[in-house]
Amino acid sequence: MLLLMCIVQTALVARDAVLVSHAARVGARIASVDQSLDGIRRAVTEATPLDPARLVVERETAGSLVRVTVQYRSPTEVPLVGVLIGDVGMIEAAAMPIE
Repeated sequence: MLLLMCIVQTALVARDAVLVSHAARVGARIASVDQSLDGIRRAVTEATPLDPARLVVERETAGSLVRVTVQYRSPTEVPLVGVLIGDVGMIEAAAMPIE
Protein backbone atom coordinates (compact mmCIF):
# COMPACT_ATOMS: atom_id res chain seq x y z
CA MET A 1 0.00 0.00 0.00
CA LEU A 2 2.87 2.37 0.81
CA LEU A 3 4.44 1.67 -2.58
CA LEU A 4 1.16 2.50 -4.32
CA MET A 5 0.92 5.80 -2.41
CA CYS A 6 4.52 6.63 -3.42
CA ILE A 7 3.67 6.01 -7.06
CA VAL A 8 0.59 8.23 -6.84
CA GLN A 9 2.58 11.03 -5.18
CA THR A 10 5.32 10.76 -7.81
CA ALA A 11 2.71 11.02 -10.58
CA LEU A 12 1.20 14.14 -8.99
CA VAL A 13 4.59 15.84 -8.72
CA ALA A 14 5.41 14.88 -12.33
CA ARG A 15 2.09 16.38 -13.45
CA ASP A 16 2.94 19.61 -11.62
CA ALA A 17 6.37 19.69 -13.31
CA VAL A 18 4.72 19.49 -16.73
CA LEU A 19 2.26 22.23 -15.76
CA VAL A 20 5.09 24.50 -14.53
CA SER A 21 6.89 24.03 -17.84
CA HIS A 22 3.70 24.89 -19.71
CA ALA A 23 3.15 27.94 -17.50
CA ALA A 24 6.66 29.23 -18.27
CA ARG A 25 6.06 28.89 -22.02
CA VAL A 26 2.71 30.67 -21.77
CA GLY A 27 4.30 33.42 -19.70
CA ALA A 28 7.12 33.91 -22.21
CA ARG A 29 4.67 34.01 -25.11
CA ILE A 30 2.58 36.68 -23.37
CA ALA A 31 5.70 38.61 -22.27
CA SER A 32 6.88 38.82 -25.88
CA VAL A 33 3.92 41.09 -26.68
CA ASP A 34 2.98 42.50 -23.25
CA GLN A 35 5.76 43.57 -20.88
CA SER A 36 3.36 44.05 -17.93
CA LEU A 37 4.27 41.68 -15.09
CA ASP A 38 0.65 41.65 -13.91
CA GLY A 39 -0.49 40.53 -17.36
CA ILE A 40 2.13 37.79 -17.41
CA ARG A 41 1.13 36.56 -13.93
CA ARG A 42 -2.54 36.56 -14.89
CA ALA A 43 -1.84 34.53 -18.06
CA VAL A 44 0.30 32.03 -16.14
CA THR A 45 -2.31 31.48 -13.42
CA GLU A 46 -5.14 31.15 -15.95
CA ALA A 47 -3.19 28.69 -18.12
CA THR A 48 -2.84 26.00 -15.45
CA PRO A 49 -4.77 24.62 -12.48
CA LEU A 50 -1.74 25.22 -10.21
CA ASP A 51 -2.33 27.00 -6.89
CA PRO A 52 -1.54 30.70 -7.51
CA ALA A 53 -0.43 31.11 -3.88
CA ARG A 54 2.43 28.68 -4.54
CA LEU A 55 3.54 30.31 -7.84
CA VAL A 56 6.29 32.90 -8.27
CA VAL A 57 6.58 34.52 -11.71
CA GLU A 58 9.56 36.66 -12.73
CA ARG A 59 10.35 38.48 -15.99
CA GLU A 60 13.79 39.44 -17.27
CA THR A 61 14.63 41.27 -20.48
CA ALA A 62 18.01 40.87 -22.16
CA GLY A 63 18.42 42.60 -25.49
CA SER A 64 15.66 41.44 -27.82
CA LEU A 65 14.67 38.46 -25.64
CA VAL A 66 12.33 38.26 -22.70
CA ARG A 67 12.72 35.40 -20.24
CA VAL A 68 9.98 34.29 -17.84
CA THR A 69 10.83 32.13 -14.85
CA VAL A 70 8.12 30.24 -12.96
CA GLN A 71 8.78 28.74 -9.54
CA TYR A 72 6.32 26.42 -7.82
CA ARG A 73 6.18 24.47 -4.57
CA SER A 74 4.35 21.25 -5.40
CA PRO A 75 2.36 20.01 -2.40
CA THR A 76 2.81 16.44 -1.28
CA GLU A 77 -0.52 15.61 0.23
CA VAL A 78 -0.75 11.83 -0.18
CA PRO A 79 -1.08 10.31 3.31
CA LEU A 80 2.18 9.08 4.87
CA VAL A 81 4.25 9.88 1.78
CA GLY A 82 3.68 13.63 1.95
CA VAL A 83 4.90 13.77 5.54
CA LEU A 84 8.09 11.91 4.62
CA ILE A 85 8.93 13.93 1.49
CA GLY A 86 7.63 17.46 2.09
CA ASP A 87 6.83 19.96 -0.63
CA VAL A 88 8.86 19.71 -3.83
CA GLY A 89 10.27 22.92 -5.30
CA MET A 90 10.49 23.27 -9.05
CA ILE A 91 11.61 26.01 -11.40
CA GLU A 92 11.23 26.42 -15.16
CA ALA A 93 12.19 29.22 -17.53
CA ALA A 94 11.30 30.04 -21.13
CA ALA A 95 12.48 32.80 -23.45
CA MET A 96 10.93 34.42 -26.53
CA PRO A 97 11.93 37.29 -28.82
CA ILE A 98 10.20 40.58 -28.07
CA GLU A 99 7.71 41.56 -30.75
